[in-house]
Amino acid sequence: MTSQTDTRLSALGVVRIDGSDAERFLRNQLTNDVFRLGPDRHFLAAWCDAKGRTQMIVQVVATPECWYLLLPREILDGVVKRLKMYVLRDDVRVTEESDALALIGHIDAPTAPDVNTTTTEGDSLHIGLASTVDGRRRSITIVDSTAADTDLASDTTSWDLATIDAGVPQIAAATQGAFVPQMLNLHWLMAIDFDKGCYPGQEVVARLHYRGRLTRRVFRLGCIGAPPAPGSDIFDTDGTRCGTVLQAARAGDDTSRLLAVVAVDRAERVVKLDDDRELSFLDLAYATPA
Repeated sequence: MTSQTDTRLSALGVVRIDGSDAERFLRNQLTNDVFRLGPDRHFLAAWCDAKGRTQMIVQVVATPECWYLLLPREILDGVVKRLKMYVLRDDVRVTEESDALALIGHIDAPTAPDVNTTTTEGDSLHIGLASTVDGRRRSITIVDSTAADTDLASDTTSWDLATIDAGVPQIAAATQGAFVPQMLNLHWLMAIDFDKGCYPGQEVVARLHYRGRLTRRVFRLGCIGAPPAPGSDIFDTDGTRCGTVLQAARAGDDTSRLLAVVAVDRAERVVKLDDDRELSFLDLAYATPA
């Protein structure tokens, strides 16, 4: 039986959305439908530009007072600035809460909520996330920074690796605007609602869903050596670029695992990083039907 691991997720930030028009505002911006959420639920969603290219992947957490968006800090400032541009005359407030709130990641917490479920304990929110391919349960606690344990581990390697092993992609600064949501497996992660109304890039996303063919998608891979940086290129044996690294984490003393968008027709071939390290294809935690 594995023991619980708790980590301060300092690389993640929080954006608070509130106001009388906040629910409608988010519904008109995100690929998933916040009308389906209540204070006991949360889900994954994407925010796209007009060309359907993903600008962020975000965990959307509903509360009775507001919505919290959890996303990487490195893209947070730009996201907040762009979201505010869409507010116009709506009664919506977009506020960064990353310093006021702490995010604590848990692996194999015995009291972790079910996937997409939110529970409340005092002033803390607990959200259950998708498990890893080998069944480790992931969850996050959202708590006031003043109440967070200051002795928590700050090395996020275990958490980053668990996110990779759950097959959940992240968008970094190096990969913003590079992929439509389906290339990021977001339809298989229930992060796209194809029945809801318009949002930026919706026509492109819908066209691929109903008429197109997915030629690139997220794969989980392994390699020898240090983790490659987000945005690193992947090549086939002919030297043709065929993929892009999304995120990576060290898995052992001399091994790493990663998520990358790779051309589907290269999945049965040898692919390499730009430094010639060979990549091995690994199972994902969910089905990816053709």
